[in-house]
Amino acid sequence: MIPNIVYLALRYFFLALLFVFIIIVIRAIMTDVKAPAAVGRKQRRRKKVRPQLVVVTSESGQGAKYNLGRAVSIGRAPDCEIIIDDTYISNKHASIYESGGAYLVEDMGSTNGTYVNGRKISYPLELRPGDRIKIGKSVFEFKL
Repeated sequence: MIPNIVYLALRYFFLALLFVFIIIVIRAIMTDVKAPAAVGRKQRRRKKVRPQLVVVTSESGQGAKYNLGRAVSIGRAPDCEIIIDDTYISNKHASIYESGGAYLVEDMGSTNGTYVNGRKISYPLELRPGDRIKIGKSVFEFKL
């Protein structure tokens, strides 16, 4: 026969184990709930990288980098963001703009056309990192 004190001690021991188990479960749940918020804060602090056009080949300006905003026009006209003095380029030759988180290039009805990776485009085309855009004699590379 086991004395009552042993039953009482076992009862309190299992009650303590149950209490420790509940605390561990609650801490694990709280850690999982707080984790996404911490990740979100880190992402907000991260500096947003602006896409660039890098001049690969050109009669002048090779290696130049142009940061892209929401919309950039390319041509010979003085009101274009990227002005290229080339007789093969129209005044308003092409446009690169952001749409739905992606960047698209569009020919603006130029005489000699706009080429992406060697193919003439006739509609807005989504750009991918490394794509080469040929406008007149100049070739640009799209970089993120």
